[in-house]
Formats: sequence, C-alpha cells, structure tokens
Amino acid sequence: LVTTGDINPKDWQIAAEKSINSIVESGVLNRNDGRKSVIMVSQVKNSTTQHINTRILTDKIRQALLRTGKAVTTTAVGGEGPDDAASKQVRDLRDSEMFDQKTVQQMGTAVAPDMSLAGEIVQEKYNEGRTRESYYFFHMTLTDLKTGLAVWEDNAEVLKQGTRPALGF
Repeated sequence: LVTTGDINPKDWQIAAEKSINSIVESGVLNRNDGRKSVIMVSQVKNSTTQHINTRILTDKIRQALLRTGKAVTTTAVGGEGPDDAASKQVRDLRDSEMFDQKTVQQMGTAVAPDMSLAGEIVQEKYNEGRTRESYYFFHMTLTDLKTGLAVWEDNAEVLKQGTRPALGF
C-alpha cells in the first residue's frame, strides 16, 4: 500500500520482476533442442485513466528475459511493428552498388519468434469519503506462435491509496 494514486517506476519494476520470475519458474522457456526461446514483445494495452508509457514495462521485461539466459528477444518484429527497423533495412542493401554484397545481410537469415508476450494494464478506482484507492492489475500472456495457445499467464497487482484534501480541489 503506497500513499499516492499513480503508478511509479518502482511499480513497473515490481510488475516486471513478478512476471519474469513466474515465467522462469513455470519452465515454459526450457527447450529440449538446446536453443534459447525467441520471444517477440508485443503490445501491452493501457486500460487505465492514467497516461502510461507501457514501453517502460515491456523494456524491463525484455531486459529481464535476456538476463535469464533462457531466452532472446527479437527486435525485428513486434506488436506495433519492429523495434529496430534496421533488420529489414540492411537486407534492402542487396541491390545497392555502394555496398560489398558479401557483407550485406541475406534474406532468410533472421530468426522468427517462437512466442509472443502481450498484456494489459487495468485500473479499478474506489472512493470512500476522502480516501481514494486505485487498484492496478498487470496481466501478461505468453503465446506459442506455432499453435496460438497461451503457454503462460500471470498478473501483478498494485494498490495505491491517497487522500483528497478536505477543502479545495
């Protein structure tokens, strides 16, 4: 319980750590073929009344996924387009006379993702007298892109509380 109504960087960290710990503990990243799972970080929908840059959460999750050593993330594709358009742009250099073609990245060499991580942040507000509470629910889903099936889901919850002044706004 925190004495403010808005989520803050510490809340992002808590939500990201809970998600990553849950993913790792579930075993869903363990593969039999010895390679790391390739994860595309998709969209996290903001269904709150607060302006939230959900990129903060997805970046923290991406970084934590990489630190596990069990997964890599692709920046070539994402829920809102590529995080780094360079993967495609460098392949477009194949037809350029300016570049040594032996050094140009070839088509068909980028690695497609195995899974997609997406989510939603929902807010519920409660008022009782001068006390305001906001309950934030961070719901995340990891989907197997081959089957379209959710292979992991979890949530992190944050409760915020504040008091309105007796007079004024």
